[in-house]
Amino acid sequence: MALNIFLLLFVVLTWGYSWVLMKIGLQYMEPLTFAAYRCGVGGLAMIPFLYMKGFSFPKGEKWLNYIIVGLFQTTGMFGFMLYGMKFVTAGKTAVLLYTMSIWTCLLGHFYLKEKLSAPRWLGVLSGFLGILFVLGWDAIVNQDAEILFGEFLILIGSVSWAISNIWVKKTMMNEDTYLVNGIQLLIGTAGLALLALPTEGLEHVKWTWVSTSIILFTGVVASTIDFTIWFYLLKKLDTSTVTVSVMLVPVLGLFFDWLQLGKRLDIGIIVGGILILAGIYQVSKYQK
Repeated sequence: MALNIFLLLFVVLTWGYSWVLMKIGLQYMEPLTFAAYRCGVGGLAMIPFLYMKGFSFPKGEKWLNYIIVGLFQTTGMFGFMLYGMKFVTAGKTAVLLYTMSIWTCLLGHFYLKEKLSAPRWLGVLSGFLGILFVLGWDAIVNQDAEILFGEFLILIGSVSWAISNIWVKKTMMNEDTYLVNGIQLLIGTAGLALLALPTEGLEHVKWTWVSTSIILFTGVVASTIDFTIWFYLLKKLDTSTVTVSVMLVPVLGLFFDWLQLGKRLDIGIIVGGILILAGIYQVSKYQK
């Protein structure tokens, strides 16, 4: 049990800190290029693990499901999120992206017929109020079109992540989660590379030990290692304990954003963040 708790803390801390690293990484390369390198490194790092586990590639029509998940989970989520982060702080990006839990519950209600109970509807409402508070505060106080545009892109990335979750649950529940993660990362990377090549050029990167370390950390640690540990913990610990613990990730994102990058926490993100986190907690606590 002690080892599992340590692994859970490791995942939460490294995911939380990765938001600051992604923000710094955007100083060395454009967002789609960064996303392609990060996810590509993560996908390649999964190959030896899959080989040792003796997995075989999917066949026939199953490939369509892997392609759909790759495009929504990796191409869509990372592409929109990192592009939006160009204009938004790391901490605020983390808070907005993790509304994924709320979007997933809402989509599941309509498309998987997983009816939301009253407490979970309360969580969805709290999340939406939090989003409106963050966006509304920025519209009134900051009045910066680029910030609002970035926040909108991050929310699209969050919805894209939620769509991937719904697709996996609807069509791929019998597939091995490690195989799904590895293949979708590689497929999603191909999509990101195709978008980056004509718009940014994958070669336009300031290669330094900092940029290289950021790609390796976010790709290998935050993607490959953390998600492998995550799937392991879902089998070893209570599901609610694991999923609710993830609420600490955006909180740590805000903390590290303030600690290392010196970003001030205004009242909009504090109140909106509390409402969003309360909503995430509510929908996680009362999950079936």
